[in-house]
Amino acid sequence: MEVLRIKPLDGADGYLRWKESVLLGLNIAGVAHVLSDDPPPPSPARGSSGDAQLAAAATNKKQWARDDAVCRGHILRALSDRLLPVYIRHGTGRAVWEAVARTYEPNPHSWALKFEELEFGKDETLLERLARAEALVIAGSRRRSGPPPDECTLARMVALKLQGELASGAIRKGDRLTMDWVWRECQANEACTSALRIHEINKRQRRA
Repeated sequence: MEVLRIKPLDGADGYLRWKESVLLGLNIAGVAHVLSDDPPPPSPARGSSGDAQLAAAATNKKQWARDDAVCRGHILRALSDRLLPVYIRHGTGRAVWEAVARTYEPNPHSWALKFEELEFGKDETLLERLARAEALVIAGSRRRSGPPPDECTLARMVALKLQGELASGAIRKGDRLTMDWVWRECQANEACTSALRIHEINKRQRRA
């Protein structure tokens, strides 16, 4: 990836060029196949296969795991410091790739959707919801051939869509509201949520 000098993705701007550059890098590295191919099946039972088949299956599984780790690492490395925490939770190269595409891929169905109709998946983190809402507002302004919303308007639209304490804080910020503030608040919220989740897990383990 260093040879290609890919500019880290930091939002909807430049996504298509970023996508093609990353795909080129993954193909050069010989790991792009994990984005489309299925992983190898589980190793056959020892009694039903010879040693050669078992060894070949183990080798294929190990090679796939290595390729997938390299693919995932390349994609994450090509994300900005702002977006890296959004997608790092996905454990495979394909999962990261598809999550980024859900946010920024300019397909007619997702970007024709009105911002007011945007719904979030239950498995989406707050940061993923933030990235998707931000991208949709920007894409909507381009679709109407109008200028993008100013920083404060963009931040207010996104914060109100995410609702909760974030929306209340955005209202209090008034004209001083920025997307940097929204991102920092969401990151802090995610960190707090993760800490509480870990605390609950540890508490249940102590009771067990």
